[in-house]
Amino acid sequence: TGRARRAAHRAEEPLWRWGHRAEMPREYGPSNPPKSHELYAGSKVIADRCFEQNLAFYKCKDASENPASCLEVGKAVHACVHTALGDIEKKAPAEFRSYAYCLEVNALKMEECRTKQLAFESAYFGSS
Repeated sequence: TGRARRAAHRAEEPLWRWGHRAEMPREYGPSNPPKSHELYAGSKVIADRCFEQNLAFYKCKDASENPASCLEVGKAVHACVHTALGDIEKKAPAEFRSYAYCLEVNALKMEECRTKQLAFESAYFGSS
């Protein structure tokens, strides 16, 4: 159908769509946070790399009713996520961006992007 052709075309849009050159890794940080499609695309890596920081954050939230008491632990979670995404950008930038863009144009529906996911995971986990 026309809709499927348009979606397939959008999924192949050039990597420079995000406003930076494809070969240049994106810098993540407090002033440049990741977008939802990037978080979804990197979720397996983030979950593995940032497990301890996330666990500490949840334990802090359970132990205190005061949100301010967990700010430093929350900053550690953010720093871990930014570092993990930076490492992804170094190890498999093209595959990551292609997968993230596919998620963006398909309303974060992972089932629409399985081939891009496989390409990213093969490139990331297959490289040392």
